Amino acid sequence: MDQAESLEAFFQQQVDRALKEKGLETGNLTEFYLVQLLATYAHHSIDERPLALKMLEAQEADAPGRRERLREVGDTSLFVSGFWSDSFARRIVDVDYYIGLGGTAYGELARTGPGWARDPYGNVYEALAENFSRFVDVLTLVSHRMMPEPGAQDILKLYQRWTKTRSRWAAKRLAGLGVVPPKSGGKPH
Repeated sequence: MDQAESLEAFFQQQVDRALKEKGLETGNLTEFYLVQLLATYAHHSIDERPLALKMLEAQEADAPGRRERLREVGDTSLFVSGFWSDSFARRIVDVDYYIGLGGTAYGELARTGPGWARDPYGNVYEALAENFSRFVDVLTLVSHRMMPEPGAQDILKLYQRWTKTRSRWAAKRLAGLGVVPPKSGGKPH
């Protein structure tokens, strides 16, 4: 079996499972799009240029260039906010910035405009724009399932994350590791 095929099959299983757990019903094409997005980023690095600059470039580009840049902004925003949300604690911008940019980019892609042919992924972009934060949650769930068992340093980071976000996922993960977060203030049990 080809490595790409097995990677896509793995992500297909993970995305399908996460969508069901999050109660998010999508069309087959949207699910396919998410699987392809994950498989693509598994093989390629993320362009480090700021997304706001790419969004500005998209506004100034011709129709084909605009669509390409908008898709890159949407895809990068979705992937980064779903898979790397933990890294936002050390950045100037937070996950809401990426959610706003990504949702806007996909919303623009869903529309047709002068010089734009109707895109076969138009309905996918529309679904991604309307439910961007829910799709971020789906990718976050996939990401969390792929994490290795944490060491002591990782448990501390997880606890620090929980103190900042009060994330139910972080609380459940901590409880599974024997660390019970306090219900309100105080020290863990």
